Amino acid sequence: MEKLQKAATLFLFLSLISFLANLSTAAAATSPAVFVFGDSTVDVGNNNFIPDAPKANLPPYGVDYPGRIPTGRYGNGFLGVDFVAMAAGLRSSPPPFLSLSSAVQGRQGVNFASAGSGVFDTTGSYVVTMTQQIKDFSTFAGNLTAAKGARSAAVFLSKSLFYVSVGSNDLFAFDTVLIPGNSTQKDEIVAAVLPQFADQLRSLYQLGARKFAVVGTAQLGCVPFVRTRFPGGACSPDLNDLPLRYKTATRALLGHLAMELEGFRYSFSDFFEIVSHIQSDPPKYGFTELAAACCGSGRLNAEGPCTPNSTYCGDRNQYFWWDASHPSQEVYRLGARLSFYGPRQFAYPVNIHSLLKS
Repeated sequence: MEKLQKAATLFLFLSLISFLANLSTAAAATSPAVFVFGDSTVDVGNNNFIPDAPKANLPPYGVDYPGRIPTGRYGNGFLGVDFVAMAAGLRSSPPPFLSLSSAVQGRQGVNFASAGSGVFDTTGSYVVTMTQQIKDFSTFAGNLTAAKGARSAAVFLSKSLFYVSVGSNDLFAFDTVLIPGNSTQKDEIVAAVLPQFADQLRSLYQLGARKFAVVGTAQLGCVPFVRTRFPGGACSPDLNDLPLRYKTATRALLGHLAMELEGFRYSFSDFFEIVSHIQSDPPKYGFTELAAACCGSGRLNAEGPCTPNSTYCGDRNQYFWWDASHPSQEVYRLGARLSFYGPRQFAYPVNIHSLLKS
């Protein structure tokens, strides 16, 4: 076991060195700005400014973030969007929209995401809905046009990266009503969510977005709090089948939009496939725990929330899950690397690096 852990540690170290080396050569794929939309997988602190919204701005969240600061990110450190932003040429991840006091602070992009939000306005409570996130961006784009002129603003936005990670909360909402093995029901759920998401992407396009990095939903049936309901901590096959169908439909939707909207380009980050790949050989990536959360309480450390009074694991790079429903920083790091530089198996039809060069 000790030899295996040393080998895994060496692999992670070499992977990190390779990733950082790629970051230093990312100039050819530099994005002037990154604009972020979605839920807790990409919220870097907007919910901190909403009184009754769910928050992650207390320790031990952020224990591995520089300075051990709980920024509002739902994780122990950086999120995938942070790694992607740096790979895209930015010094740091775009700031939360609700933290800005001037438009100048958003010159390299803005993060509009809000933990708990979904494609539907009814998903989540006391959060910034996707509808409102797009309205906030419309305000930003209007100010940008006023400051730079219509032509310069349009060119700037057309070269920027629009990073969208949303949909998981909408699918989770159907968790308790899923009929085991009922394919028709799952297809109907997907058919209900997808048109709304399509309209949101079209709205961003109409506001000037051209390069979209869309993150697919992963295996929701394997998150720790869902596993607590199944014997032996097993995954829910039906709650895994639903996001599989949704990601397949999302890929098809993006292909359709690319034909419908002139200049629409995209990279689909297939997190369902990325997670499957990592979990098929955990030791290769240094993971020794796939089911339990690092921070929390109760069975699988997932029956209670991660709070300042919670105990948390010391070997966080070996845990796939940070809390009851969010991945660890190491998962986000690997996912970002495969999304940004990976083959079509993980990033379709091109990876984010190629999207930015186009």
